[in-house]
Amino acid sequence: MRLASLSLRARLMRVQWLALLVTGALCGVVSFVLTWQTVNEQRDHTLEQVAQSVIRHGLESEDSNEPDPPDKGQFTSQIWAEDGTLAYPTDTAEGDDGPPRQQPGWHRVEWRGHTWHVYTVAQDGLTIQVSQPNQSRSEAFWQIAPGLASALVAVTLGLYALLHLAANWSLRPVSELREQLAQNDPLQAHHPLTQRPWPEDLLPLVNTLHTLFTRLGDARLAQQHLVARAAHEFRTPLAALKIHAQLLGRSADPSHNDRHRTHVLHAIDRMTRLVDQLLKLAEYDAMPEAPSTERFGVAGWLAPSVPVWQTLASAHGTHLELDLPPGAQLTGDPQALMAMLDNVVHNAVLHSGSAQAIRVALITDHQGATWHITDHGTGIAPALRQQLGQGFVSMPGTHAEGSGLGLAIACKVAALHGGELSLHDTPGGGLTVRIRLSFPPMA
Repeated sequence: MRLASLSLRARLMRVQWLALLVTGALCGVVSFVLTWQTVNEQRDHTLEQVAQSVIRHGLESEDSNEPDPPDKGQFTSQIWAEDGTLAYPTDTAEGDDGPPRQQPGWHRVEWRGHTWHVYTVAQDGLTIQVSQPNQSRSEAFWQIAPGLASALVAVTLGLYALLHLAANWSLRPVSELREQLAQNDPLQAHHPLTQRPWPEDLLPLVNTLHTLFTRLGDARLAQQHLVARAAHEFRTPLAALKIHAQLLGRSADPSHNDRHRTHVLHAIDRMTRLVDQLLKLAEYDAMPEAPSTERFGVAGWLAPSVPVWQTLASAHGTHLELDLPPGAQLTGDPQALMAMLDNVVHNAVLHSGSAQAIRVALITDHQGATWHITDHGTGIAPALRQQLGQGFVSMPGTHAEGSGLGLAIACKVAALHGGELSLHDTPGGGLTVRIRLSFPPMA
């Protein structure tokens, strides 16, 4: 199993176990080396003590009739007289007198196929030499080794158990977060995560998830609201279409049939505009930025739309005034910007409620451009202005043709062009829509 597919706890336990094995092996090597050095130092100290004891107290000859001591062959003592004759030997296991005479001090001597540790001291005409084979030290060391190894294994296992408990305790918040994410539907509530003192390194993730789930919840509510309002907006023209379609042709009076035909066409036009706005809103919602950016002249860009706006304004008892700087240019997506401006102007005409002109003005600078669309209607209360860009939200007493999608589309397009849409009171009454656009750098 690959490490990446394991849980955080399993990965941590594996890494900890590997670290403990490496650390335990190093500690074992160091402990065995130190123990071997300690055994050697103790035995060397013993040899030196025996030699000094012989100097102080002398050494009596062993009785040949006495049984052999238990350390026979493992420890030898030798004394040479001043003339070099061996005055006192201790028999070894091989029956010899012991290692050859050495100079005063410590020596390691190869004798009879074994390595011997030899300590020699000269005093008062005597040379005293005490020797011990390396084999006896090895045997003593390996008597200690099993206990030392058992202690190391026990310490390693105990440390692993403590690390396991510490890891479980440290990762408990992660487990709680996982359980909360598994049990709760983040789309059903704005606060799906329990508010608790999360660890500092986990807090950014929790805050990010909390923000994400809040946005998802809001998006779901907005989607439900959009679907419900769309169904409501479609229901009215569909009902009118059905009624007038049923009445069409039933009357012998041609004027009645013309009136029903006009209502049918009006309902179709309204549904067509509603579908078009819904598609545009969905399209712009899915865009992270403007789909294309180009530099274009404003006068030529507006030329096809201005007559349509003038006709719409005349039908509502008002007229349109256009104020453009000479040679003005914009940078952005022409189609999206036209959808933005068309919806705002359309809303201004529908809600003008006055014979005074609707003014569409453009102010440009080196950083961007600002549109001012001014009407002299009833205006909008400040408390309602933030809601008008959410979709299917219309002013109280709005015209029946309005769907509430126009400002939502305009806000999306403005945001795609690095700008924003804001609503202001018109002096003397009415509403002024200001759309600030930033000029992105040209590719």
